Amino acid sequence: MNTTSTHFRLSFKIHDEAFSLAQAATCNLYMAVGHRSLRLAVVDTSRNKFVVLEDYELLSVFSPVQVAEQLRLMATENPLLQEKNWQTVRVSVSNLHFTLVPETLYDPDHQLDYLRLHSQFDPQHDNVFSYRHSGLEAVNIFSIDTALYEALQHVFPDRPLQIVHQTSALIKSILHQASRLTERKIYAFVERNYVTVLVAGQSGLEFCNIFHYLSPEDFIYYIIFVMQELKLNPEQETITVWGDITHDSTLFSTLQKYIRNVKLGKKPADVEYSYKFHDLFEHRYFELYSMHFCE
Repeated sequence: MNTTSTHFRLSFKIHDEAFSLAQAATCNLYMAVGHRSLRLAVVDTSRNKFVVLEDYELLSVFSPVQVAEQLRLMATENPLLQEKNWQTVRVSVSNLHFTLVPETLYDPDHQLDYLRLHSQFDPQHDNVFSYRHSGLEAVNIFSIDTALYEALQHVFPDRPLQIVHQTSALIKSILHQASRLTERKIYAFVERNYVTVLVAGQSGLEFCNIFHYLSPEDFIYYIIFVMQELKLNPEQETITVWGDITHDSTLFSTLQKYIRNVKLGKKPADVEYSYKFHDLFEHRYFELYSMHFCE
């Protein structure tokens, strides 16, 4: 008897009427797997345009194994996941198990050793991957739960998957947008109970880490701590924020209380969006859009 039950809900969907699955061979499918969400997007590469977005909320799901179960269930009814002819399938995962290593020091035979220094991952139940940041001359080493990896292979059995850590997508997109920076800037990507903080300047990426927060006080503590460590003045700096946050939320008002200038970020440039995306808040789904800048 199958005891697995459905614990996901489609919370938002955009589908450009000019797109059909018959065009999959010239389109990329992006999948962002979060702690409590699974988001899909399609880019028509011939037009360099986002044409589809689907946002699924994961309900009563508290572990990577449960996320994997819901992905398998979703694939039984979702046409995007049933289509096998995509030009590229790229998946980003969000978790705390990652580390950035200078490329000059990177040895593929020691991936587990690098990650073990910075993360309490379980080699028995996690698969380790790496992603090379050519512009940074750095390698992002990360792990994903084996159950989730096997579920991805089950959904797409006959084609290679490009798997990246969510931080790599954010880094690629922020550095792409900030290529003309003359001074350091701080950025935050907000998820439910997690915030990724990045600092970039003229020399490139200077800081990237993910923090787990349980309250607005935790949330602001980590951000102010990073600013203090990097000698960024909250009275003078501007923080740009993307993700699951709104201008009238407690998190946003807490940011405004401690940092003089707070602004919501915009969608990445240098890629087009179907007119149906125009009504979305600019700062939402940044992690999904940013996957377009991974190669």
